[in-house]
Amino acid sequence: MALDDGPFGITSLLSSLSVLHPPQALPPNLQVLQRHSFASLACQLSSLNSSPVGFLWSLRHLGCRLVGTSSDQSETSLCLASSNPDSSDGLQKFLETPTSSPREHQSPANPSLFEKVVDSFLDMGFSHAQIKELFSVQPKLPSQARFAIVSELLLLGLNTDSILKALQKNTELLRMSPKRLKNRADLLRKFNFQEGSLNHIVIHCPSIFTLPQSRIEAVQDLLKEKCLFTGQQVSKILQTCPTVLLEDLDDLEYAFQFAYFRMGVKHREIVNSGFFQTSLAEIKNRTIFLERLGLYQTPDKKGQTQIVNPKLKTLIRISETDFVTKIACSTIEEYEIFKKLLVREEQRKWNEDGTLKVELSDIESDEESDTE
Repeated sequence: MALDDGPFGITSLLSSLSVLHPPQALPPNLQVLQRHSFASLACQLSSLNSSPVGFLWSLRHLGCRLVGTSSDQSETSLCLASSNPDSSDGLQKFLETPTSSPREHQSPANPSLFEKVVDSFLDMGFSHAQIKELFSVQPKLPSQARFAIVSELLLLGLNTDSILKALQKNTELLRMSPKRLKNRADLLRKFNFQEGSLNHIVIHCPSIFTLPQSRIEAVQDLLKEKCLFTGQQVSKILQTCPTVLLEDLDDLEYAFQFAYFRMGVKHREIVNSGFFQTSLAEIKNRTIFLERLGLYQTPDKKGQTQIVNPKLKTLIRISETDFVTKIACSTIEEYEIFKKLLVREEQRKWNEDGTLKVELSDIESDEESDTE
């Protein structure tokens, strides 16, 4: 019998839970937590449609979470809405107490308001140690603001580890309004960011949530209109290398031009190789080093070369030692000397170009003076 059939099916049981714990009965802050609970259950049910035992276990787990969430609603709401709950002795005592069992703070008969806040974060999936780290970030921040931001990040699909690392790396996240964070989440979904990629981005580039929207759109327009990447390719670039959002637009365009025109690499290979994850300086060093050894050649207009070039992914992902010894068949000493000489060469060329521009400017000024 299918789990959604009969009086004990999914639909009937969820309807019963809705009656026992109506969403409107919860305070606004805790409705977020309830939505998170139902979202988690929905994900579990999708993989348990052939396992009645697993379904009943998930349902029982949700019931426990809802009961724990809805009990003592007025006291919990008061705690979260307190103007400065974290300035009490409860926070200081909590941070100074060695990490213990997750539910140790539930033992008193009349738990403090701060202990109820701790219980709320425990219900969201944070461990006792994680909660201590969470409250160590801007400890003077009211619990209401902290709870709202963490709830929105959970609804976005981030796990507790990613949330904690993101807040530690970018404390500005805690000063964002939930509405602004939600708008940013909607923007990221337009780039097809999924749960796994979002966790990766939050850890490596948490500022993606605090960057101005105009900046993200400017990078998107550059990659699509000037570099001619497809929308799907732009999404993959942002997912695998979110730090491109922080780079200067001219430098980003120059990096693409070096790969496309100088190295002769097409769009698909640029995206699949993770080209933007490696600094352009290192890519130039390796490419020019191989060229002068006769081991790399820029393809002609037909994309053909007289030698077999190494794949871009191999060229940029391999370690420096393996690159020098296995691909360039050289020594580390020779490569280090080459890099120093290349820096001098480019500096000299830059100075010559700068001098040429000044001379051309002077000539144009003289011509304008003669005309007058």
